[in-house]
Amino acid sequence: MRNLVVLKMTGSYNTTNGEGCEAPEAKTFTTTLVMKKAPPRTLLMSTLPKPKPTKDMTLEKMSGAPLLREAAGDADHPSTNMGKPEEEEEEEEDKGAAALHGDVLHAVIYRASFLDLLSASLVSKEWRTAVLSSSLHRSILRPPSLLLHLNTRRGAAAAALAFDPISRTWQSIPLPSAASTFRRLAADVPPQVSGSVPAPCGGTRFYSLSPSKLALAADPFGASWCELDAPHITRTDPVVAVVGRRVVVAGGTSEFEDDTNSVEVWDCLRGGGWDACEPMPEAFRWSRAISAAASERRLYVMEKQSPFTASWFDPEANRWGPSRRMRIPDPTVRVAAVGFVSGRLVVAGAGGRGTGFSWSVESVRMWAVNEETLEVEAAEEVGRMPREMVAGLVEEGGRGLLSMGFLSEGAFAYVYNQFYMKEFFLCEMEKDGCRWERVAPPPGLEERPMHRLVFGCCQVGTKDIKMVSK
Repeated sequence: MRNLVVLKMTGSYNTTNGEGCEAPEAKTFTTTLVMKKAPPRTLLMSTLPKPKPTKDMTLEKMSGAPLLREAAGDADHPSTNMGKPEEEEEEEEDKGAAALHGDVLHAVIYRASFLDLLSASLVSKEWRTAVLSSSLHRSILRPPSLLLHLNTRRGAAAAALAFDPISRTWQSIPLPSAASTFRRLAADVPPQVSGSVPAPCGGTRFYSLSPSKLALAADPFGASWCELDAPHITRTDPVVAVVGRRVVVAGGTSEFEDDTNSVEVWDCLRGGGWDACEPMPEAFRWSRAISAAASERRLYVMEKQSPFTASWFDPEANRWGPSRRMRIPDPTVRVAAVGFVSGRLVVAGAGGRGTGFSWSVESVRMWAVNEETLEVEAAEEVGRMPREMVAGLVEEGGRGLLSMGFLSEGAFAYVYNQFYMKEFFLCEMEKDGCRWERVAPPPGLEERPMHRLVFGCCQVGTKDIKMVSK
């Protein structure tokens, strides 16, 4: 038994169902894993990962799949490089695995953090099968992970955190140094994550934009990157999205450019290269903040603040749809965002009372939106945050919600205050409404961080974990 290690995990969770329900009940669980010791190179937190080659990476469709894959295929699983075990080690494996098997084993694996799955897959063949099966079901039934990228001082290594909805814990993600990851980007540009890219029908990837390159993350965490040539026009905080097999960059240009609303598209089907497209509608020229969502065919954009001008862009046809003011049923809504939830375009808005600086938040609601006309279907309110949770978004007195974060994938969505890290909220769409849960911020994170934070959300699979474990 010298090659086995016992891992005891304890966690807790609470749930709240709908508005007017009883106070959330906290529950705890404890599981014990008997695991085979892995060589230091396979331990997730033992060393910083090395950057993966970027020259052969290509875009893929995003219907639940990672944004970028290597054209040559996935790297070998660490377990395939360990050689055949000796007979004695096999006997010890079988004895260790025998402690948990069948439904009990699957139940334990299902509740393990995603960063523990790789080590768990090395215990035995049965455990590896359980891990792979769990990963498949987790991607269908479980929420995506909430990702947080912290940009530090110039030239310093970035920090990444991920909230695992299974274990309900925040995990620190080991990343390569900024200098090595972005070694091909311009030396005079801070190697920092610029924002997150909405992918078709939900989920995001991080991106970094400089005068010389546009880098897209090849995994949810930003451990490896695929580099494209920089757009022809210099931009600051543009809308960047993946629409099918095209990358769209819109707006964010300087007022000194001929067209501040210019749009460029990188078409992977035609071998790459940036093409100028029809510019954004004139109504977005002075927009201060824009919320974006993407499907396989279109990019949807909407102003985050009144008058909530919205439109859509079809990169294949190179045309914008009609721009119109999105008439949100609640006239008290001051901040809003769009996203895809359960395959439907949804707008989330925060309503309240008062005017000017005295306006305070009292509600957060969601409505379905017609993808063609961009009309809000008033009769289809798809979700409402419980009143007692709304206070977790704002300061005392209901103030301080200047911009609402809204990230979604599948039937789940995260709602949070982008400038005040008091609490995050996870919503799950169900047939008879939606279920809300509180998510505490990462330990040590300031409520008003001094450094810029970039948020994302994405399903995390074993292949993604292997990319940060090398």
